[in-house]
Amino acid sequence: MSCKIRYILLFTIPALSLYTLFVIYPFGYSLFLSFFKWSGAGPKLFVGLDNFKSILFGRMSQEFINALLHNFYFFALNALCELGVAFLIAIVLASRIWGQRFFRTIVYLPNVISMVLVGFIWVMMLNPQWGLINQVLKAVGLKHLAQPWLGQPKTALTTVILVNVWRNIGFYILVFLAAIIGIPNDIFDAAYIDGAKNWRVIWKIIFPMTFSTFQTLLILIFIWSFNIFDVVYSLAGVQAGPVRSTDVLGTVFYRTAFGGLGSSGQDYGLGAAIVVLIFLMVIPLSMIYALMMDRRKRVE
Repeated sequence: MSCKIRYILLFTIPALSLYTLFVIYPFGYSLFLSFFKWSGAGPKLFVGLDNFKSILFGRMSQEFINALLHNFYFFALNALCELGVAFLIAIVLASRIWGQRFFRTIVYLPNVISMVLVGFIWVMMLNPQWGLINQVLKAVGLKHLAQPWLGQPKTALTTVILVNVWRNIGFYILVFLAAIIGIPNDIFDAAYIDGAKNWRVIWKIIFPMTFSTFQTLLILIFIWSFNIFDVVYSLAGVQAGPVRSTDVLGTVFYRTAFGGLGSSGQDYGLGAAIVVLIFLMVIPLSMIYALMMDRRKRVE
């Protein structure tokens, strides 16, 4: 064995071992478990594809489809708010405004707060009786807009998504900010010399030159939207109330696999089948993202 191969193995085996232990093995075992019915104790009962049939066409189909649609809505509203608003804020922070360093720090602060703490803070702020949000609305003469934001199906999921946007938007702002700052100043100078207005510079220069950033972040948002769990759990609980209006695939999996208040029982096999289905939906875009990153590195 050559010295070069030894060095390659020396540096790759530890990382590969950890990846196998914490990623490949858990998923492989989940795939294996998805063909069984198992409560976590006692023998496993092989059921073949019955778990998948139950989720897609049987007793769990309505619950699964409801959660799946919520995940798609989560992705759409997340993408619109986090990318659109973050892009506009990044443009403002990239300009020469007073206190830009301070504002760059402030917008990222919610991102470092634990999601459990975020949920605790916003549950209190959204309290229909004494929460800050309704109190402010009443104070400014908008009493008719005050409502139980997390207590009614028509507003609960949108409220959860907006809390998630508040917590995560700082990350997207910084990514867009880095992309905008990376655009050579000569291009802006030439545009302004030619008489271009600010809005035209944004549309014709900044947006096209940050389009690859939009693509990358959009794929990441899709992946993260189908793995969402913590924000729903911290704001609406494992039952994803009211009446499953905030239910997502993550909470369906949790109730199915580990049980919960009002659940029929634990079924690790059925829960593993849900995980496999989530994986099959996410993996194609994950592969596209990996290919995009590889192509970008080669171009650079």
